[in-house]
Amino acid sequence: MSRTRIISLAVIVLSVVAIVWSLGGGMFRERGFDFTIEGAMTAGEVPDTTGWNVAELEIDTAEGRYRIVGRAQRPVVIELGTEEVDYCSTLFIERGRIAVEEGRATGTAANDARTAMLSATDSLVWSCPEGEYSEVYERGYDSLARAYIEANRANLYGGWLAERLSRQLPIDEARGLFEGLASGVRRTEAVAPLRDRVARDDRSQVGQRVDVLPNEVDSLLQADRYVVIDFWASWNVDEQVRADKLRTLTAQFDESELAICRISMDNSREQWQSAIEGDPTEWIQLRGESCGLAIESLPISYLLSPKGRIVARAESIDELRQALEELF
Repeated sequence: MSRTRIISLAVIVLSVVAIVWSLGGGMFRERGFDFTIEGAMTAGEVPDTTGWNVAELEIDTAEGRYRIVGRAQRPVVIELGTEEVDYCSTLFIERGRIAVEEGRATGTAANDARTAMLSATDSLVWSCPEGEYSEVYERGYDSLARAYIEANRANLYGGWLAERLSRQLPIDEARGLFEGLASGVRRTEAVAPLRDRVARDDRSQVGQRVDVLPNEVDSLLQADRYVVIDFWASWNVDEQVRADKLRTLTAQFDESELAICRISMDNSREQWQSAIEGDPTEWIQLRGESCGLAIESLPISYLLSPKGRIVARAESIDELRQALEELF
């Protein structure tokens, strides 16, 4: 047998083995890692490990100290303490030995980064005349947070901090933080809310098909009608004026071509019902359904084609008017 044929056969065999291993989960199976957490404890108390989501765990307590030895499949964020005592409000379980002292953890990359960030913010508070309530502090904290996210983009602290900072940022900035993280960090549970927010925004772009719709809207689309899904809330101070403008705008179009579905984000059913009393009876009125779409602010409208695809996304009646005029 020639050398070339031997090499070819070897490549084929290795390829088959790789496919079988992959189908069996071997290629993507979590390898796991060992960790240890040590610190001082209140006499008679045992740290509560409920909800830690780790595979193996042993706890030793002696002479006012605890030692937790475990094995985890992936890095996770936990709270360490008992029902009465908080040892560390945010601790990152990752490979290695973690030491906890006075509410702060050290010994691994993410825990070291969080402790350093806490020390930096402590110094920032003391340097601001009005403490953490001043604009100087807010600007300083934002700069610090972004710097620590960049420096820790490949560990869990960077992802955890990016998710927390993103809550007060518009979607474009939040997306930038998310995309700056290492791919493995993006997949962690700590980043899930930010990851889901970015995914919702992706699904809400013009041209995307909306797959999760109320039955009432599905029926309208099947009747070959365009549909405006208008998300709103009664507590918006300009809501009544806006509803009047929407009524005037949509009255210009044939009901056989265009239908309106208003979805309120009100928590109170009574306030919602009171607010829709003057709306046209042919409008579909729902409450609390997001349809999987991005609702970064209220009000916002989505114009759907009969195929269920997004034709336009409008934050004002004027933007919606322009989209309808271009369409019809």
